[in-house]
Amino acid sequence: MSLRTISILFALLFGFVRGEDAWAQSDTGERAAALYREGRYELAQELWRAELDAAAEQGTEPVDTLYNLGNAAFRVRKPLEAAAWYTAAIRLQPRNEAAWHNLEFVRREAGLEPADRGDLTATGLRFASSLTLPESERAVLALAGLLALVLAWEALRGGAAPRALAWVLAGGLALALVPWAWQLQHAERDMLFIVQPEGAALLSEPRDGATLVSRAPAATEVERTDSLPGWLRVRMADGASGWIAAPSALALQRPWR
Repeated sequence: MSLRTISILFALLFGFVRGEDAWAQSDTGERAAALYREGRYELAQELWRAELDAAAEQGTEPVDTLYNLGNAAFRVRKPLEAAAWYTAAIRLQPRNEAAWHNLEFVRREAGLEPADRGDLTATGLRFASSLTLPESERAVLALAGLLALVLAWEALRGGAAPRALAWVLAGGLALALVPWAWQLQHAERDMLFIVQPEGAALLSEPRDGATLVSRAPAATEVERTDSLPGWLRVRMADGASGWIAAPSALALQRPWR
């Protein structure tokens, strides 16, 4: 049984899987969808961005809006921007298969490696990020509670059955701790997705002509550590830090700017 299958079983066991139709479409979203069907993709994008801002103010999770923005971005031939929107949708709903499918498609169109390469490292990362923080917390609490009950049963009655069940639950709890720990480490990081095809220049200061520190390649994720009008201070995975022009990247969590 693969790690991905195990994560899906956890989600099904605790009722975490949410249908893609769970978010009712707003009036703004309906108008945007009508414009999209008419081929007026830029106007649809404007409305969906307005809907995204409204969702940020309300504290809701606009998975459908992010997904639709990805579709619109691809239609106007911006595959990197589309990949950013799909990635943002997946961060909110890690098991959204439609978003995963479209993400891999636009990455191929942009000449990028798959987001899920299928190797051991990628499979482990997919498993670790397969639950959101609230889902992973509920999984850990539920399994820990069941394990405590079974241990109490084994202490009172003894026998092979409760002992075997306790080992099974202990293994399940150990697995559930992986996405929980991963989310604790990553959920609060303000990540950005580089959408410029040529990448983003990391400068020593937030001004044109400043010293070039490094370059963030297209489609890489960097962490925002500060911001100024028109500029974002970011840190790359290798530790390099500098300022990039704000249009070079899209945020992967609210505020999506």
